[in-house]
Parts: sequence; C-alpha cells; structure tokens
Amino acid sequence: MTLTNDPIIRKVIRQRLATTHDGQDAVIVDELRVGRGSARIDVAVVNGLIDGFEIKSDKDTLERLERQAMLYGEIADRMTLVVGERHLDEAVQLIPDWWSVILARPHGESCRLRSLRKGHRNRSLSAWALVNMLERQELMTLLSIHSLQKGASRKIFSELADTATSGIKAKDIASFVKHVLKVRATFEVLHGRSAFARAAIICGPSSQGAGLL
Repeated sequence: MTLTNDPIIRKVIRQRLATTHDGQDAVIVDELRVGRGSARIDVAVVNGLIDGFEIKSDKDTLERLERQAMLYGEIADRMTLVVGERHLDEAVQLIPDWWSVILARPHGESCRLRSLRKGHRNRSLSAWALVNMLERQELMTLLSIHSLQKGASRKIFSELADTATSGIKAKDIASFVKHVLKVRATFEVLHGRSAFARAAIICGPSSQGAGLL
C-alpha cells in the first residue's frame, strides 16, 4: 500500500497555493511559529488573513493535533487539515468544526487533493497570542505606532505585550502581525535570510515568482 508523506503533500499544497494567489498581495510560508515557538503551522498564506494548512500524512501521528488545533485557533483566521486516508476519521474528530478538511491520496510519485469539508472564518482570535508572534523590536514598533512606547525600553516582553493588548484594538494588532510576516518573508527572499523553514513564496507581481523552490 502506497502511503502519503509530508514532503509530497507539502509540495503539492505550496504549488496549489502559489497558483491560487499568483499576483495577489500575499506570501506563503512554511512552519509559521505560534505559542512562542511551541507549535508551527505547516504552511500558511498571509494576506488579509492568516490561512493555515496543517498536514497529517499517512506516515504522521496525531499525538499533537488536538493541542496544535487549540494554539492555531488563537492566531489563524482560517485553518485546513490536509490528511491522509489512514488518519481521516480520527483526525476530523480532533479539530474544531470551523476547519476545512482536504483528503490527500497517493497518485504516482505525488498526491491528489480532494476537498471534503469547507470550514468558516475563525471568530476567536487572541490578541495576546498574536502579539506573542512578534519579536521584541517588532513589538516596540507596534507600541510606537500607537504612541505607547513610553518606558518600553525598560520593560520585559510580557509587560510590553500587556501594554499592547490593553491599549491597542485587536484588529489593529492582527493587521500589524500580518504586515510583519509579509516583511519577514520578503526580506528572506531578497536577502537569503532564513525567516522560515523553507523559502517563502512572494505572490505579488513584483516578485516574478521569487522564492518558489
């Protein structure tokens, strides 16, 4: 029996997303850190939303999925489970009903993707979790934009995060985080710095496909 694996599914997902978002103001990144790095979304599209894709191939286990779903629900506007047939029934029971579900089946040396469930927008984002996706200097910039930087240089990160979440609207925090993720991805492509696990894909027309590896 042929089994799906993460590299094959990931390649197909990245190619599909690059085609879907070609020419748009969007970036596609791998291993997007959440929970201060305690979990990572396998593939994510960042545009006006954070649209995540979690891969559970036939060769993976589901040991972490329930916790991952909880953490991703704090920062992702949409999530999709891309799952091999071997884990389909069990995996669907471990994710919230707002997630989409795609079945990945082997096809030669690649795989075919079939949509099984269309999810909906997540309405339970956490401003605290979004702030914690930022590095200290990025958070300092956010505070400065909103004139909350007084005394910030003497504060530890958690105190800065408290200042941000108490003084800035959640929608403005979310918008800033998405902007930062786009900047990180673009910087990576232009300068060869490793901001993410694999080369980011910059979908805008100026990139001319840069980063699609």
